[in-house]
Amino acid sequence: MTMIGNREKVKFRDLVSRKQVFTPCVWDCYSAKAAEMAGFEAILLSGASLGFSMSGVPDLGLHNQEELVYATDRIADYSPLPLVIDADDGFGDVVQTFRTCYRLAKAGAGAILIEDTPNERGYARFGRAMEAATLAGKVDGNVPHEVVSQELWLAKIKASIEACQGSDCVVIARTESKLEKGLDDAIERCVRAAALGAEMTYVHGLRTLEECRKVAKELPGWKMFGDVATVDGVPFVRLEEIEALGFNLVTMHYLEKGSMYGMMDYGRHVFKDRSTRYADEHSMGGMTPAEQKASLERDSGWLDAEDRWKAL
Repeated sequence: MTMIGNREKVKFRDLVSRKQVFTPCVWDCYSAKAAEMAGFEAILLSGASLGFSMSGVPDLGLHNQEELVYATDRIADYSPLPLVIDADDGFGDVVQTFRTCYRLAKAGAGAILIEDTPNERGYARFGRAMEAATLAGKVDGNVPHEVVSQELWLAKIKASIEACQGSDCVVIARTESKLEKGLDDAIERCVRAAALGAEMTYVHGLRTLEECRKVAKELPGWKMFGDVATVDGVPFVRLEEIEALGFNLVTMHYLEKGSMYGMMDYGRHVFKDRSTRYADEHSMGGMTPAEQKASLERDSGWLDAEDRWKAL
């Protein structure tokens, strides 16, 4: 497809090789555009956000490979920002994981997360228990969070790496074993994944600088810190501190709440006034009319191209 009005895309590998990249989660082209306008340099297609926005379902692994590839293709085709993909467990066995990663890399993924959860996965199953003990970064014994064997997960990582050969796509080996088996098991899994060729690793559930230091001591190379947030106004970790430890990709959620609030705010005024005046005259934070129009990308060169094609 001819790219009209699109800018040159930076490679994810090149970006993280230069510096730490602070990355929000997105689910469609509009959320990707909002992240770009805010100044972010990469984006992550969140499985939780995609499932809810596409089908209105919770994060229980309910969307499938076809839906993820479709979303990846649309967002990667539109946005100039490198796109990281949350691919869950690869949507099946080792062979399915290969096919998932092959198709995602072909669709434009800059990096792919492959985790070690079984078929029953998703934050919705254990999130409440984890949030109740946020700083612990693990769930209690009443809420099991099983992971597959190291051997099965490592086989999937090998398949993922092979699937991405010849592309610019980076495999991120993600383990959730810390939540039940502890940090040592998670580190061991990532060390083995890195030895197989995974360019980046991700121990899910890190919550303190001390944990990050332990991971960095035993695990070389690029590392991801996922879903950084705050407790009582204090962030889990400070980005500059973990950057020195090799955590050059940090992700977070904010667009879901921001977009919902913005839509509700506009909607309440429009509904109350029985008019679109509030929306029509809103400055979007002081933007000029031209800037507002550009932010919504209503044209992006398509009309000029159409006129050119029709000219005889």
